[in-house]
Amino acid sequence: EKERGKKSTYEMIGQPLEGGEQWELDVKPLISSSKWLQVHGLQRNRLSMKQILAQIGFKHTENYVETLGKPVGSYYGLGLFQQFKRRDGQLYNITVGREKLKQIEESLLRASHLYKRRIEWLTAGSRRIFGVIQEHSVCFVLDVSTMSQTQFDLYRESLCEVIRDQVSQLAKFNMIKVQADMEMWHEQAMPVTEVTIKSAIEWVQNLDRMAESSRTGCTEGVLKAMEDDTLEAVYLFAEGDVFETSKELLRQKLTTAQHPLHTVSFNAAKTGTIKFLKEIAAQTSGRFHAFVVKSIYEEDADALPANAAPPGGDAARISVRLAQKAKGGIPAGAGVREDVFKVWCELEETRNNHAQIQTLLTEIPGNDTFILYCVECMSFNEVLLFFSWEEKTLGDSKEWLKRYGLEARKVTAFQALAACSFRHVDGVVDLKGKPLPNTQTSDAENVRKLVNAKYCNQFAHTKWKDGTLVHVHITAEQHKAFEKKMKTTLDAIQQRIDWLQQGSREVFGTILEEQVYILIDTSQSMRDKLNLVKEKLFQLMQEQLRHKSKFNLIKFDTKAQAWRDRAADVTEQNLLNAWNWVKDIGVGGSTNTLAAIRIALSDPHTHAIYILTDGRPDQNPRAILAQVQLQHPVPIHTIAFNCNDVEANKFLFQLSSDTGGRYHNFSTNGMVSDGPPPFEVNEDVSLLKKEVAQGKKDLEKVSKLRARCVMLDWYHNTKHKVKTKPATQRPVSYAYPHKVIQSSMVGCYLSPRRLWKARYQNQWKLIKVMYLNSAKTSALRQNQCCQAKTRALRQMINTQWINRINKNCSNVSKINHWIIFCNLEVISKEKKKRLSSSSLDIPNSVWLKKNGLVARKLTVMDVLTPTIVRVTPKYIPVLDTHVVSKVFNDVLPIAHVSPRSKKEIRLVNPAAVDLPGYDTRLQAVIVEYKTRLDLMVWRKLSQEEREKFENGPVSYFENTDSIRQAFDRMGWPLEEKDIQLLVDEIHLGERYLQQSTDLQNTAKK
Repeated sequence: EKERGKKSTYEMIGQPLEGGEQWELDVKPLISSSKWLQVHGLQRNRLSMKQILAQIGFKHTENYVETLGKPVGSYYGLGLFQQFKRRDGQLYNITVGREKLKQIEESLLRASHLYKRRIEWLTAGSRRIFGVIQEHSVCFVLDVSTMSQTQFDLYRESLCEVIRDQVSQLAKFNMIKVQADMEMWHEQAMPVTEVTIKSAIEWVQNLDRMAESSRTGCTEGVLKAMEDDTLEAVYLFAEGDVFETSKELLRQKLTTAQHPLHTVSFNAAKTGTIKFLKEIAAQTSGRFHAFVVKSIYEEDADALPANAAPPGGDAARISVRLAQKAKGGIPAGAGVREDVFKVWCELEETRNNHAQIQTLLTEIPGNDTFILYCVECMSFNEVLLFFSWEEKTLGDSKEWLKRYGLEARKVTAFQALAACSFRHVDGVVDLKGKPLPNTQTSDAENVRKLVNAKYCNQFAHTKWKDGTLVHVHITAEQHKAFEKKMKTTLDAIQQRIDWLQQGSREVFGTILEEQVYILIDTSQSMRDKLNLVKEKLFQLMQEQLRHKSKFNLIKFDTKAQAWRDRAADVTEQNLLNAWNWVKDIGVGGSTNTLAAIRIALSDPHTHAIYILTDGRPDQNPRAILAQVQLQHPVPIHTIAFNCNDVEANKFLFQLSSDTGGRYHNFSTNGMVSDGPPPFEVNEDVSLLKKEVAQGKKDLEKVSKLRARCVMLDWYHNTKHKVKTKPATQRPVSYAYPHKVIQSSMVGCYLSPRRLWKARYQNQWKLIKVMYLNSAKTSALRQNQCCQAKTRALRQMINTQWINRINKNCSNVSKINHWIIFCNLEVISKEKKKRLSSSSLDIPNSVWLKKNGLVARKLTVMDVLTPTIVRVTPKYIPVLDTHVVSKVFNDVLPIAHVSPRSKKEIRLVNPAAVDLPGYDTRLQAVIVEYKTRLDLMVWRKLSQEEREKFENGPVSYFENTDSIRQAFDRMGWPLEEKDIQLLVDEIHLGERYLQQSTDLQNTAKK
């Protein structure tokens, strides 16, 4: 006991009693089981069966078919999925392998062990007798009714154990002994220190068993404790039974209690006492705890004979009795301990989940890949669906991307196009051209021309990575397989990014080495940030350092101080000692970075250094870099913590680069600090984000090439292809030559209309070449005749071209939607050019009937109509309200109630429609409305008024006041009502655009 008194309060935290057991840090927090499970429960760690099934598979769709009169399930993959049925009958298709299931099994085993340890902790030591003290400032009211020396000694030693084990971790406490002349330890609650703990134990041990009792003493003691405003709760520690006459008095006085009263029954003989203490605790929103000790010497014949005396004095007798863990437990009528029951329920659920995962492991073969049957392509594609934990946490991002990046998974654009591309072929040919003007000969001149292969206009082309030109032809199956594989890879990379931005990795990144030094800046600039750093250090110990072999901590301000002289082995005790050292860290003066680095480098066992700082060092950065280079090479990973100094960030980046480390920039406010390129935030995260951006760029490139291939294929190989007339129907004078050379640029880039025009222009050029005369003189003689024939041919060809274009354009509406979307921008520009003055003369009231948002079906409800499910609330007379079924909550998360029909509710799913495409179309229409409004207003302005503005039509919205003043002077040549109709339509479109944006943000959440 004296040895305990010499130890500090913080050293007693986690210190087991003699013969006791050391508890883990995450087992023994003095909080309720509900709050503890919020941190360590299955839901928090995504280990409930519902969450596990969401990770390893998906629900098997099943619906009731009225025609068949029975439920029918979908057939996914023709039986390729392993299926699992939950206890509620819901069927799940499992999409992961044994590795993922083993990881979940290990997590469940760890959780099960943790819950067992928590239950053991709750039912051991002072928690078994007194429960858990959850407040920080309390007062104990001691009510002792026994006259037995043995029972009184047990009561006192139990209270001393509570003080040593739990009160030593509080902030303030006080004690009051109930008797005729009330005895108080102190008038007010005292702070918890080594001295006060020792004083309290001595005060308890000197309590007088024979002090005169009072029937109202219990009530007086509780009311006296309630008078202290610094308390959070009062604990009534009642030994034996409470006087019957004081029960009702105490009940009445507690109606105006300021603090909750927690009652603890110790060795109560009557069930009425237990019932009363439980009721008054509930009356003040307090907790109730009960315990009965079976006396070893008086009631336990097996422990010692009745006539035997225990060896030693009274103190030895009590110590032996507690060391033997006195027999006892919860008395009759006390009920089950709520805090233990909650953890036990969580433990049972963990065991059930573990049993179901074990069943799955026995049924699933040992294969980490999954064969997905693709119905469209009618072939089997091996798709890696999930990455194992080892894959996700392997090394840094550079190493991880070498094994699981786009190049490693063979999902880059060039790797996808390699199987469907071929080289472009061109050559030089000799053509016959007209003689030069100054030559006397009449022979045709040889003209050398670079031409492409004949098939070039039928295929899309792109530049290869070596700069050469290649043609590609991507099929629907190839594009779909590439898109699926790319999205799977990008999802895996995004999962790693999210993982790197959680817990201690958010600040320190991933700890890769086995023996590390953590250097913490504790200068004056870290005063407001030190608590957050300590919290992150605790997470680092729990999540990463505990899995390493050795570690050490160094704090540096004006001087550098290490936790240990050398790196210490990673054990639970060393982690606890390190955490206690971290809690006592305070801020100092300047930033002596070099001294801390020297201490870390002096340890030959150092594998890596992690340095966290928020500013520049005291020494010259160049001097520090030079000193580091003189030492043996050890990677130094730098963390810029809320550092907005550009020069300091550059120094940290240079330090990590020169030593082979990694640079990390952390900001608590979420803002990106001014860091050095190319890694402004985190080297690991930046590399992964760059890989994601490259993947999206490659996916977009392949998708555009696929769209170009489809358009060319549609033009050349479908029924829309225009048939050429037979050669026999053409006049001989303008018949085509045997081979016609066409440019690939026409087929690759021109629209069908321009393609036809280009083709007939080539025909005209070829026909023109055929009329070269054999002699210059004859050419001059026949010039007029040739011009006449030329005009006739041109008129005939243009007539045929216009007829065929008109015939072809009649089928434009049948083109797939994607072709219209790709040319949306071009079409909108052409519409603006075709906006004639006649359409501006039409009143807006008439024009909007055909061109308004409602007429064009561009309202929000128009785009959401395919997903709308109309339901009618049902009135419940008992509840006096209308209720709606929640069966659609998962798939239809948003409800819309129309003001015209409030009885009908429309459920919609914004994620199931193309809202981004709707935004694009709506923005184009709004621009069209604004253009019409500006032109209408400009046309009505007089020349004198126009000169007051800039050149050209001005924006009505930007010059509303000036335009309205000008119209006032002109007597309103354009009706104000007509202008307002178009303005209201524009505002309505902008509201629809905002609603669409809000729906997209809601769907993402």
